[in-house]
Amino acid sequence: MIYNVAGLLSGELGRGRQQQLENERLSFGNHSFTEINGPVRMIRTDRTVLVSVDIEAVTLDTCGRCLEPATVNVSVTLEEEFSPANADLMGGSNDRPADYDDYYDPALVIDEQNFLDLSEALGQALSSAVPIAPLCKKECLGICPTCTINRNDIQCTCAQNTHDPRWGVLAGLLEKGAKSAD
Repeated sequence: MIYNVAGLLSGELGRGRQQQLENERLSFGNHSFTEINGPVRMIRTDRTVLVSVDIEAVTLDTCGRCLEPATVNVSVTLEEEFSPANADLMGGSNDRPADYDDYYDPALVIDEQNFLDLSEALGQALSSAVPIAPLCKKECLGICPTCTINRNDIQCTCAQNTHDPRWGVLAGLLEKGAKSAD
C-alpha cells in the first residue's frame, strides 16, 4: 500500500487522487488482515497530503467465550495528514516548527522519494478496531465454568445456578411482580 505522490505534491492546491484497495493483505502486530477493500482518497493541502480511507478487512482471532478460532470483520474510517520530507516540492521550505519533534509521527511521513506508505497507519487503525473479546458467532454459549466443556459442542450436565446470590435482593423484586428490563 505504497503510493508515489510526487505528481500530487508538485500539483496545485486541492488536487486529488483516488485509489481502490482490493483484496489486499497486511500483517501488523499480532494480527494478519486479509480481504482489505475500500477507497483511498488523497488530497493535496498547503503543507500535507490528506488521506481518507474507508475500508473493511477480515482477521482471525480467538473467541472470547469458547476459545475457538473466530473470523472477525473489521471496518475502519481513517483520515490522516501525511507530511512530505521534500517540502520544497510543494513550494515551501524544509523549515520545521521548534516543537515539531513533540508531535512527529514517523508513520505519517512521505519519504524522500515521494512515496506515501499507508501500511503503518492502516495497521494501527485496523488493530485498534478489532474487538477486545471477539465472538466466533453471536449466539456462542462459551465454556462451562464448572466442567470446562465447550457448550457449543456438548451440552454439559452441570447444575445450572440461575442467579448469583449477590443479586438476591433484585431477584426478590422480580418475584414480587417487578418487570424485567429484557
